[in-house]
Order: sequence, then structure tokens, then C-alpha cells
Amino acid sequence: MRYRLTFASVLVSAISLVGAATATQNSGVFNFPDYPPPGTPPPNQTLADSVARLPPSEAGRDPALRRAKIHIDTGKYGPEIELVHAYYNFWPTGVGVSSNGRIFTCYPRGNETFTLGEVNSPTTEAPFPNQDANTPPAFANASNPGFSVATDKLLFVQSVVVDGKDRVWALDTGRPRVNGTVINAAAPGGPKLVGFDLNGKRFTTITFPASVVAADSSLNDVRFDLRGEGFAYITDSSPNRAGIVVVNLSNGESWRHLDGHPSVSAQSGFIPFHNGVPTYLHPPTEPNAVEFFTRFAVDGIALSADGEFLYYTPLAGRHLFRVPTSVLKVRPSATNPNAIILANQAVQDLGETGSHADGLETDDQGFIYLGAPEHNAINRFNPKTGMIEPFIRDPAIQWPDTLSVVSLKSRRNFLYFTANQLWLGPDYQNGTDLRTKPYAIFRVPIEGGKATQTT
Repeated sequence: MRYRLTFASVLVSAISLVGAATATQNSGVFNFPDYPPPGTPPPNQTLADSVARLPPSEAGRDPALRRAKIHIDTGKYGPEIELVHAYYNFWPTGVGVSSNGRIFTCYPRGNETFTLGEVNSPTTEAPFPNQDANTPPAFANASNPGFSVATDKLLFVQSVVVDGKDRVWALDTGRPRVNGTVINAAAPGGPKLVGFDLNGKRFTTITFPASVVAADSSLNDVRFDLRGEGFAYITDSSPNRAGIVVVNLSNGESWRHLDGHPSVSAQSGFIPFHNGVPTYLHPPTEPNAVEFFTRFAVDGIALSADGEFLYYTPLAGRHLFRVPTSVLKVRPSATNPNAIILANQAVQDLGETGSHADGLETDDQGFIYLGAPEHNAINRFNPKTGMIEPFIRDPAIQWPDTLSVVSLKSRRNFLYFTANQLWLGPDYQNGTDLRTKPYAIFRVPIEGGKATQTT
């Protein structure tokens, strides 16, 4: 009897061992090792991520599904933006801010009574330096139909910049609109770069020969390097004449570089997305046909803090480029016959930015800020890493147009920018204005200060 009990015990133990081994073997099928081992994830990947319960209309009727918290995009990241001005009158493009906090702005000229202004209350602006400077004798050239006029008055200020010496510069395209639709061709003496002291006194007016700024040029934005002789760099965003205009501020001479180079040209077949919707051009003029978003060449521009590189990007495209300013400062001539070739060969493609960009700006830490209308955001390029970094994102950033860094006398640094809903304007929406007033100026605190480019 003792032997039978012992045998039974052994048999039960053996069966137990086999069962345990089988269970272990079966569970081991799903025991995968971590490969590769988890490491530190890339930074910033979850800045706009959160979890939330869905609205009842989306979650269905099951109580368990209604309690489920689903991964969502919050639409926001970065420092909180601050609304500093609301436009209830004219539609703005540019903004520039002085060290004492004065805010200057500009408007594409159509029926607007002034094209260069200064904010004088949270919701109003006044002409700068005065109404007379903003009132030309005429907009259309009576003796040359289709052309504008030559005048020292301001015709159509596309960009306003406060430089490192706290002076106000107005970039006048010289091409005002007629009846809000047809843009007059430029006449020599109409396009100009005008400098004002903060007291409104004009200290310089620089005009351009027709060989530099043609009748169909579209001067867009400008940046200043005040070291040495001093230079200004201007984007010509005309799709027929895309390029960079260089101005010697000491003698007023100007020339062109990168004409027709792929880096300044509109990307063929370009389609941006705004608020998640693809944007095509549907102009209200003949042939009244839908087009790709390809009318806009090089637009945004920024000068590196040390003045060594000019950064730029076409509005119809998502690549950031830069070129050494040393090659741009060389005026093409019989003395410098290779200047154009050397400038073209020096262009560097810094890669995709993730969104097309309108405005660019620099701070004294070397960051290049890029508006990102496709993401309701402003990002920045870090030259030390060669990477695009997230900066701010907010649903209220509806087309960040012009960016302006200022170091206030209070020792606070800000990035100011306009948000003007450009893609909803009648030029793009078959003559219907889908924009909603007020347009806005926001600001956001930054660590770096203004890159003055003066010493």
C-alpha cells in the first residue's frame, strides 16, 4: 500500500510538472523582449497633446465609452500670447515696435486713407508721420494708364521695420490698387525705401532704377544691417521677377541677386492648408478660374544676428534657405562679372519647415522665427542644431504675417506679430471677404533680445 501511494504521488507530481511546463511554454510565446530598449524620446513631441472625454454626440450611448479619455490635440503650446491691439478699420500687414513701446503698422493701399500708421489706442491708429505724407497727388498716372506715379509721398507701404537705432523704415511698393482689385504698375520714383526718426522727421528716401525694381516688381519685406556702410535686403515676391534687392545705405545704390533662382521662386502646384482646409486661389478677375497657390515668390526675410547670413523663404513653398551676405554685397558689374554666379552657388537649402511662412525674424541669440500659417503657430530655426523647434501655437494665430522682436527699455523682450487672416480675403475667395474683424497684433515674451546689427 505504501508503494502504491508513493507511485501515485510521483504520478501526480509528474503531471503537475508537465502542466506547469506547458503553461510556461504557452505564455512565453507573448513574452517579447523590448527591442530596441526604450530611450529618451525626442523633445517637444507631446507639447499639444492631452486626453479628454468626447462630447456625448461623439462618444455614443455606452457609459464605458463616454467615460473613456481619448488622446487629443489641444491646439496650443508655448508661452501664452497677449492681445495688444485690435484693428477695426484697415486690414494690416506689417508691425514694428520701438524700444519705448511705440507700435507702427502699415496697410496695403486700396481705399485706405493712409498706408503707414501708429497705434494710438488699443483699437485705433493714426497716420504716421502725418496725413500729408500719406496723401499722394494721385494714384493713377493720367498720361500713362495702368501705371502709378512718381512721388515722395507714400503710395503703398508693404512693410514697416524699426531698426537697431530705433528708426522707422517704410518699404513703399509704389503700386497702389485701383478700386481694390487692379494693382497699378510701378513707375520709377514710386517704389522707395523711406527712413523716419521717431519724431516723424524723414532722414532719407531711396528710390530704385527700373533695372532694379521693374514695373511688375512686388517689394515685400526688408531687413537692415547697419554695420559698416550699412545694407538693406529686400524681397521681390513677384512671380515674374522673384529675387533679392540689395541697397547700400551709404550711397543709395541698389542691385539685384538670385533672380529666378529656385530658392526664391514659387513652388509649382503648391497647396497650403489653413485650419485644416486646402487653400487654392480663386481670384475674382478673369478668367475667374481656380488656381494653385503659386502667385507668391520669396517673401519672408531675416538677417542672422551676426549679419553673416540672409534667411528667406517663398510664400508658395515650405523650404527655408539662406545665403551669405558677403556674396550679396558684391554688386554685379564688369568689375565683378562673376557676382551673380557666385551668389547663386552660395545658396543653402536648410530643408522643410512644415508650413509655408510669411514673416521671419531674428533675435540676438541667433534663433530665426518663422510664421507657420498652416499650424496657427510660430516656430523657430536653431542654426546650432539645424532643426526647426516649436515655439508657440494657438487657434487665435490666424495667419501670422509680420514678426518683430523688440527689447523694451523696461528690459523685457517680446516678439510682436500681426494676425490678419490673409487667406480669407476676397483676392483668394472669388471676391467674397470671409475675414472677421478685428484683425490683431499679439505679443509673446522671449528670452533673447533684439538683434540690432549695429556693431
